[in-house]
Amino acid sequence: MSTVDLSMVLERFEPGWSRTIDCESGWHAIIAAIDAELRKIDPDYTVQQIKEKFGGLRYYFKTKTGRWVEMNEIVHRYEQDAWLTCEVSGGPGVLMVKQGWYRTLDPSIAPQGFTVVDREKLINAEASS
Repeated sequence: MSTVDLSMVLERFEPGWSRTIDCESGWHAIIAAIDAELRKIDPDYTVQQIKEKFGGLRYYFKTKTGRWVEMNEIVHRYEQDAWLTCEVSGGPGVLMVKQGWYRTLDPSIAPQGFTVVDREKLINAEASS
């Protein structure tokens, strides 16, 4: 269970979007860090979605400041950190797969059947197709 307070992040969700953070607690500190940095730039920015997708963290937001590019670079940096962080424990992690289900996990605590994926090879294969 996460000890990171994400109540401020949940308050940022736009009306009409589900006020849920759809990832395991191992990434909650990353989400809190994203919020802290974005808040410094735009105290009124809003969130649309925060979720795990294909083993990576996704943080979708809006701003009216005209500083979206700068803010998105911050989000991207933390999303890259999540690729190296176990979404369950918050410790070191790697991309793993089981029957098409991708997750970033610590192999020592991964559920049975998950195997390590060479993320760079996967990215290069997708880019060339």
